[in-house]
Amino acid sequence: MKKPELLAPAGDLVRMRYAFAYGADAVYAGQPAFSLRSRENGFKNLDDLAEGISYAHGIGKKFYLTSNVIPRNVKVESFQRALTQALELKPDALIVADPGFVGWLRKEFPEVEVHLSVQANTTNYLAADFWHGLGVRRIILSRELRLSEILEIKEHVPDLELEVFVHGAVCMAMSGRCMLSNWVTHRDANQGACDNSCRMPYRLYANQGPQCEDYRPHEGDFSLQRTDRPELDPVALDEDAWGTYFMSSRDLCALDVIPELVLGGLDSFKIEGRTRSVYYLSQVVRAYRMAIDACVKAMENGSACSADLVPEESRRAISFVDGRGFMPGFLRGPLPQNYESTHVAASGGCVCAQVLDYDSDMGLCRVNVKNPFAVDDALELMTPEGMRPCEIESLMDFRGASADRLNPGTEGRIVMRNDVLKNTDNAKYSFVVKKHTAFSSMKS
Repeated sequence: MKKPELLAPAGDLVRMRYAFAYGADAVYAGQPAFSLRSRENGFKNLDDLAEGISYAHGIGKKFYLTSNVIPRNVKVESFQRALTQALELKPDALIVADPGFVGWLRKEFPEVEVHLSVQANTTNYLAADFWHGLGVRRIILSRELRLSEILEIKEHVPDLELEVFVHGAVCMAMSGRCMLSNWVTHRDANQGACDNSCRMPYRLYANQGPQCEDYRPHEGDFSLQRTDRPELDPVALDEDAWGTYFMSSRDLCALDVIPELVLGGLDSFKIEGRTRSVYYLSQVVRAYRMAIDACVKAMENGSACSADLVPEESRRAISFVDGRGFMPGFLRGPLPQNYESTHVAASGGCVCAQVLDYDSDMGLCRVNVKNPFAVDDALELMTPEGMRPCEIESLMDFRGASADRLNPGTEGRIVMRNDVLKNTDNAKYSFVVKKHTAFSSMKS
């Protein structure tokens, strides 16, 4: 049974280190100015990339460079220069979307491993075989594919590595090839400048007056109905206190599909989220690390492929992060994105504090407080080695004064009654987590 690669996002050097600490086999990071997260990319220059690549290789992990902008003529030469400089740093692969640049790389740098970005929208085995024939080592398949279609592509092109998204945001457009941001704010998503217009709240107003300068809030409920297909259900324009989010899809969570993807021999399971917090990233990477390992081990021992192979702790880890609500995406059938939810708070608990450093002699943690917590709260420590019970002996605020409660936006110190971090190799990557608590507005 081949164990697939777990591939995590690295929005910056800090996130990269947390991803590796919690079990990622590889990370992908954006090339400065030439990836589709260029506006929020923490890798600002070649020095950042060099440090990231060196760190990954130093611990036996892989670093993929995302260079998937769809350039116009004015960017071609500068993109070529930037790629040439980046390749000197020896990333393990380049993730590219533009066919012209795939051809250029294969001609000028035939030794470089090329992965085809999801932005290329590969949806069938003929297209996959075409790219394989051009020297592409791996294809990141379109998010819109069903599980059966993914397995069929693998069957037709067995020597081609296939990468699939298993968790994270889903775009309203075809794998992100969207012009909405360009239309609304003149920021082109295909040039890395998306402002997430589809995620923003909108309000529905009734126009008053000939110039439509007077607006009044609507009253009652509204829906969209296809006049040519009256048998179809109307689409509700639900509005909460913030507005309506009828273009913002729920997030993908493919935990239940992991056993079938493992059995199908897929090569890499990808988590989306280069702009998410280190806590979110750590919990999600931990969840899928446990799921992959458990499924591989069980099936090697003769267990049948079943969603029951996914450990309950993986599901619990996902319940501790907030998001837009979860769905299996298109993997379970030709279902559209689900637009019924906007923000769904974590149901199992929330992050209280991020450990900044740890004094093992005193059992003292210095923490960055994310959400309020008190001495007598039911807490756990999330460490790269697993969840551990956490009992607090005492709290101190940022001045070092004794405190019964710590509040967000400050630093504090924790003395633990049971020093559970003493034998933890990566104590600095740990989090204090409050159990059975959901905040309507959380920081992570």
